[in-house]
Amino acid sequence: MIRRHIVESGLIALCVILTAIVLMMWWASQYAHFITTAMMIMIILGLMVGSLVPNIILTWLAISLTTIGSAILLLGYVVMDNSIKIMLLFAFPITASLAYFSRYIIGEWGWLDRNRAEIESYATHYNQIVKLQTAYNANKIYKKELQFITKE
Repeated sequence: MIRRHIVESGLIALCVILTAIVLMMWWASQYAHFITTAMMIMIILGLMVGSLVPNIILTWLAISLTTIGSAILLLGYVVMDNSIKIMLLFAFPITASLAYFSRYIIGEWGWLDRNRAEIESYATHYNQIVKLQTAYNANKIYKKELQFITKE
């Protein structure tokens, strides 16, 4: 059951990324060719960074690039509609975040499924509330100690 859940979640995450990319590219194609090219570059960079870079670096990249981009596009003199500027600003952080989210779902939840036997073994041998061994393990250790004492 857990494996099916991972596959469904991974497919949903990939479909969300694909839908967001298609919508952003469709919206950018309504304008000039250089806007479509800039949007495509931002999406490709966002996908690469979100797939390859750790979370903390991704966060700082998104913050710094959004700040620099807003300073150039919104405060500078760039003749473009504000909605295009805002979409170009948020194309990178949106695609990078969605790519990281899908990488997390596919990678981290997949780890849980690969280690299912170890997780179940740990859950049966240790009490999660008090973080001690269960009564079965305690009895087993007690019997070993008792045999060791009686042999001497």
